[in-house]
Amino acid sequence: MRLEPERPFARFLKGVVEALLLQSLKGSLRGVYLQGELPSSPLVLAMNHHSFFDGHLVWLLGRLAARPTSLLVAEENLKAFPILSLVGALEAGRVREALRRLGRGEWVAVFPEGAMGYPGPLRPLRPGALWLSARAGVPLLPVAARVVLRGFEHPEAFILVGAPLSPGESLEGKLGELLGQLDRLLLATHPRQVPEGFREVLRGRRSLEEKMRPWMEALRRL
Repeated sequence: MRLEPERPFARFLKGVVEALLLQSLKGSLRGVYLQGELPSSPLVLAMNHHSFFDGHLVWLLGRLAARPTSLLVAEENLKAFPILSLVGALEAGRVREALRRLGRGEWVAVFPEGAMGYPGPLRPLRPGALWLSARAGVPLLPVAARVVLRGFEHPEAFILVGAPLSPGESLEGKLGELLGQLDRLLLATHPRQVPEGFREVLRGRRSLEEKMRPWMEALRRL
């Protein structure tokens, strides 16, 4: 089943799904933190896929950049949840449609590892992201992401945006380098601090102790 996004009820459902995605991020994570600049031009976004929230984060990046964004997903996933097509999910096999969207100035996002895997080094990449970028004549943007439980009650998401790749640069090499850089930054930073250079782009849930802190400070002043 394919929903027609221009119909009023479909537009209403789109708003509902976007609100649910935002609530899922805010209700599940302590925050989302970003380093790097998001281009305004059409592009193919290539991100590692090690977390349940990765699709949510792709949607959030498109929202932050004010760009319509499509995420290529497995056909069986979209068949199970066709409503996700209203917020950009597109079957991975619909390559011509992906190229049309890039031609309209939109973003198309790909998880080039092909499937979600355990958080660790980058796994071997499939060639689809590079092919789409070359065929559409648009930049290929490598993005590294980690969703980690550190020094607070709820996980935090960190997104490191690289520079668009120049011709001849290896996506696997650059994305692997970005992911390693992000892991080193997290390792070198106190778990209750945000790594240098990152900014909070979405505020989520506070830990119990954070909620109690104002009350404790008020008691001390008595």
